[in-house]
Amino acid sequence: MIKDPLIKYLLNSRGYASVMRGVPLEYMESAKDLTSEVLNISRSRMYVMYRGPRTGRGNLTLKRDAHSFDLYTRNY
Repeated sequence: MIKDPLIKYLLNSRGYASVMRGVPLEYMESAKDLTSEVLNISRSRMYVMYRGPRTGRGNLTLKRDAHSFDLYTRNY
């Protein structure tokens, strides 16, 4: 079952604003599905911040450079 390794990332996010933290990119769809089921929210209320080197101009990581992501919920 693919959702079992995702529990580790849910527990890693304790104390942070993110719902899941440091999840590898290959688990993106499964992480969104699990979060949607557990928190009973739609996928449109979630957003992703990519983690990895900041090769562009600015303070963000581009998707093509990312090795993992954090999953957040919108507050509206």
